[in-house]
Amino acid sequence: MTQPSGDIRRAGFGWNAGCEPLVAVTRGGVVESVHRGVVAVADVRGRLLGSTGDPDLPIHLRSAAKPFQALALVALGGAREMGFTDEELAVVCGSHAGEERHVRVVAGLLDRLGLSVSDLVCGPDPPASRAARDRLVQRGETPSPLHNGCSGKHAGMLALALFLGAPTAGYERPSHPVQREIAAVVGRALGGEIRGLFSGIDRCGVPVLRVSVRQAATLYARLAAAADPSLARIRDAMVAQPELVAGPGLFDTRVMEAAPGAVLAKMGAEGVQGLALLPAAPPRSEAVGCCVKVEDGSQRAIPMVAATLLRAWGEATAAAAAEEGARIVTSGRGAHVGDRVPLVGESALRREQPEAGGGGFVGGRGVSWPAPAPPLPDGLRLSGGDREARAVARFLRSEWPRADEELLGRAYDWHSDMVVIAAKNGRRTAGALRGHLLGGVGTVQELLVAEAWRGRGVGSILLAAFEERARSNRCHKVVLRTPLGSQAEGFYRERGYRREYTLLGHHFRHDFLGMAKYL
Repeated sequence: MTQPSGDIRRAGFGWNAGCEPLVAVTRGGVVESVHRGVVAVADVRGRLLGSTGDPDLPIHLRSAAKPFQALALVALGGAREMGFTDEELAVVCGSHAGEERHVRVVAGLLDRLGLSVSDLVCGPDPPASRAARDRLVQRGETPSPLHNGCSGKHAGMLALALFLGAPTAGYERPSHPVQREIAAVVGRALGGEIRGLFSGIDRCGVPVLRVSVRQAATLYARLAAAADPSLARIRDAMVAQPELVAGPGLFDTRVMEAAPGAVLAKMGAEGVQGLALLPAAPPRSEAVGCCVKVEDGSQRAIPMVAATLLRAWGEATAAAAAEEGARIVTSGRGAHVGDRVPLVGESALRREQPEAGGGGFVGGRGVSWPAPAPPLPDGLRLSGGDREARAVARFLRSEWPRADEELLGRAYDWHSDMVVIAAKNGRRTAGALRGHLLGGVGTVQELLVAEAWRGRGVGSILLAAFEERARSNRCHKVVLRTPLGSQAEGFYRERGYRREYTLLGHHFRHDFLGMAKYL
């Protein structure tokens, strides 16, 4: 098997850097797995109302994009002129379970448009509903494209092709007028034209929308607010027909039915979930949008994160429906053997004050980042060099306590103790360690053993001496950096150090690994 390319390997490490732990899975009281990811909560202007991880991380929206892929059909007037019902529009926006009702609505829409199942390029798929699969087997039938959870979306795209007077053949291609209109309309919903909105092909064969987690949350906030008549039409159809958005007992339908007219939910493959919280009573007097992306693509973390978010915004009933059957881990006989525990708190997902700025949605002027540096206020100038060293030292001593109170909840003594340890052979140095102790953390800055003395335990002795020094100074851990993939990593791992983070393109553009050992 070939090794992944350097670009893919780097992208993987960079992705990790933007993700935070979302849900832990325990068994016997011990953590067995952790799902990491990103959550962004935004208002219609793209201001963050809560988040964990990097909200500006780009993701593939997958099926969570369906309401906005359908937006072109509605915004251009096609849904109105073609007489789309709420049922038809909801199934176009949904990922249905292949139940008889779902198949009937899609088949009826195709027939009304003068089209057939053979016009769908999504391909056949077994129904997501186990009951529907069993019924097919009992009748001796095989799945058709109508059973594919994306058949509604594809029927909507075919309808848009007819409305535009474009060929229905090839509607799935990025260059087709259908896909170009979808890109243009979604771009406008985000405030302006966005390049590179399509990135890859979805499992059903159409282009995938790629936006940041914050932008996705902004789209869902605008959907919740019915920011224009087209979004209002889509929102109202989905809220009125939750069973057609997913299916009986499935997450999206379950949550929407638990909070009728208050919550809209739409999942996407590979651990994506969109939520639109419609304006209601406090603490939610305005529309709120949310997007979750689980790094490893697992859906099992979604219910616990969504329940935390819904509780934070006053939707306790919907939260209970979200986590129904998802909180506990059971054995084959149904015994409670573990738990799924949310690691992100409600306070992180509902801030008292929104983050300033649009961060990806800027009025009607489009996406614009990074923001230019503001000019200096009148009377200020920049100055540096050795002559400022004393003034800066006085300033830091004076101001840091107040900053600590604001950032950490109390002021700390940040005095740093420098540590130098040498292993001597007569007057010659066989090895040396330099580091410092600060804020309860010992940091190894340099550890080097002379070539003639390597492999004889000198490095271990120096490291142990530093750890003892850190322990005696009430440090709770020791940290260090070493080149990624080097032999040094194995040396430190054998002595109890574990990976904490990766720094790409760091010193002299080499990749480095951060490691830590708790004392």
